[in-house]
Amino acid sequence: MGKERMKKSKGLLWKALEIRELTIIVILLLMIGFLMISTNTFATSANIRVLMQGMSVDMMIAIPMAISLIAGNIDFSVGSALCLSSYIGCMAMGAGAPAWAGILIGLVTGAILGILNAVFICELHITPLIATMGTWMAYQGIALVLAGGNTVSGLPDGFKEFGRMELLGIPVPIIYMLIIIVIGMFVLKYNNFFHQAYFIGCNKDSARLAGINTKKFIYVSYAITGLVAAFAGMTLAARLGSVSQNSGNGLEFRNVVALLIGGVSMDGGEGTLIGTVLGVTIMQIVSNSLVLLNINASYTQIIQGALLVLAVAVDQFNKRRKESAVA
Repeated sequence: MGKERMKKSKGLLWKALEIRELTIIVILLLMIGFLMISTNTFATSANIRVLMQGMSVDMMIAIPMAISLIAGNIDFSVGSALCLSSYIGCMAMGAGAPAWAGILIGLVTGAILGILNAVFICELHITPLIATMGTWMAYQGIALVLAGGNTVSGLPDGFKEFGRMELLGIPVPIIYMLIIIVIGMFVLKYNNFFHQAYFIGCNKDSARLAGINTKKFIYVSYAITGLVAAFAGMTLAARLGSVSQNSGNGLEFRNVVALLIGGVSMDGGEGTLIGTVLGVTIMQIVSNSLVLLNINASYTQIIQGALLVLAVAVDQFNKRRKESAVA
């Protein structure tokens, strides 16, 4: 009887651990508990406001990134796309374009940058990893050339309101973030086109034979990712009142780590947007904790690198365990 109980309890433990979101929530609660005990400022309304606004840009972009990665298509170009599209949009406003036109130019630019990724993947048959790492460097280079070391400032007041308004006391970047999360969760679960991400990620060839237009999915998903990256970039520029050539630096790596922590597999076919939200939240709390605990900000990259290796290791471990279970 004792051995049977132990086996049952062990089985329940494994089932609990397989629910990645549950494990992440436990880790998140432990982190929050530690910071509440060790600092007097973590749980203050001012810090929570900073935390939420700080994660809004990463979170907005993480949602379409997650849907693409579930389909097996990674995107490392989002940070550079954010920078380039917001820079072009703000340059247009600096040249005299009204706020709405500058925003529109930025969004169209972002969508085009995303479509270019899809062209390289679908038409030139370059793997998503190599294609988007190439465009990451190319978009960043173009932004550096356009910027010439200068920051675009003196933006119209109407544009600044786009990122600084508040609704019921809530900053609009947080509201934009919540809207994108809700839309992402809805379409991934209830829209047949986006729900196909799971089938494509499991086996592209089988999905194609089943009548799924995988090329169309790649074009649409990358275009949306570029569009949302541009929207996040324009929101950030409006909030700060300027845009520089350093906008979006490191965002792609933070988000890839967050997606892996959240349970989205590098191989595709697995993951949820709830896990994505939790993963981005953990990454933001890690950055926030370094400030609150007066730890050198240089350790951020060390921690992110360690988390990336750990997340990939866990992803591969789960993959091997499932393969052995099937065998």
